[in-house]
Amino acid sequence: MLRWLTTSLTVAAVLAATSAAHAQSVPESQDPIIIGKLDWTGQEITAEVAAEILRRMGYNVEFVQTTQVPLFQAVADGQITAYLENWNQTSKKYYDEYTQDGRIEGLGEIGLNGAEGWYYPDYVAQKCPGLPNWQALKECTDLFTTPDTAPRGRLLDYPAEWTPDSQQWLDALGLDYAAVPSGGEGSTAAEVKSAVTRQEPLLLMWWEPTWLAAIYNLKRVEIDEEGCAKAEAAGITTKKAFDCHSKGIEIVKFAWPGLKDKWPAAYKFLKAYQMKNEWQGPMAMAVEVEGQKTAEVAKKWVDENEAIWKPWVDAATM
Repeated sequence: MLRWLTTSLTVAAVLAATSAAHAQSVPESQDPIIIGKLDWTGQEITAEVAAEILRRMGYNVEFVQTTQVPLFQAVADGQITAYLENWNQTSKKYYDEYTQDGRIEGLGEIGLNGAEGWYYPDYVAQKCPGLPNWQALKECTDLFTTPDTAPRGRLLDYPAEWTPDSQQWLDALGLDYAAVPSGGEGSTAAEVKSAVTRQEPLLLMWWEPTWLAAIYNLKRVEIDEEGCAKAEAAGITTKKAFDCHSKGIEIVKFAWPGLKDKWPAAYKFLKAYQMKNEWQGPMAMAVEVEGQKTAEVAKKWVDENEAIWKPWVDAATM
C-alpha cells in the first residue's frame, strides 16, 4: 500500500511539474507576433482584442498596416503573422490560391455575420419610390447626379484598393451611374453624416456590421431574379454589390504557416478566437461616436469578458 501511494504521489508530482513547465513555456519565442490591419474600424477592433489577449498570455504583439492585395504575400513571407478578418469576396481568389498551395494557412471563420451592398439613408426611399428594389434606381438617376458625374448618377464606392465591383454591376444592370471611389471609412462616414444632416440623397457601397449603418439607419438595395440574370450574362462572378445566391459572406482568419511551430499556443488560441456582431458593434460605436481609442476599447472588453475568452486561452495552453 505504501509503495502504491509513493508511486502515485511520484507520478502526480511528475505530471504537475510537466504541466507547470508547459505553462511556463509560453511565450515560446520573444519575437513579436505581427497582426495585420486594414483601414476600417471593425477589423481593427478584431485585431486589437486578439492582441490584448495574446499579451496577457505573455506574447509580444505588434501591428502592421497594409492593404488588401499585398496582405496575402506579406503573410506568406512571414512579414505578417496573422490576419483575422478577411472578407472573402473579390479577395477570395487570393485566399483560395494561397491556402491551396500552402503559402498561408486558414484558421477558420471569425464568427461575424456580414453583408455588403448598395445602401442609402432611409429617407431616400421617399424621394425614390420603389426602393429598395434596384430597378427604382433607373428612374432616380437625376436624384443622385452630382456636378462631377452629370448626367450620370453617383454611387460612392469603396476605395480602389478594396477591389470593389460596383461599376461592373452598374453596367450590367444598365444603370447610368458612375462608381466614384471614396477615400476610406473616415471620408465616407463624413459624407454620410453631411448628407443625413441636410437630408440629401446618397447612394453608397457599404457593409454590415458597422456603426455607420446602425447610427444613420442605412437601408440596402435589393436585387431580383432579373438583375441576377443580367449579372450572370455579363460574366460577373463577384458578389460584393449583390449576392445573388444568398450564401452569405465567408469572413475568415489566416496565418503564416510557421505560426504553429514557432508559437504553438498562440496558434491554438487564434484558431479558437471568435468575434461576434454583438461584441464588435458597441466597440466600434465607442471608437467612432465617442472618440475612444481602439486599444482602450479592446482592453475594456477583455477586462469585462474573461468568461468568453479565457476558455480559448486555457485550451491553447493545456
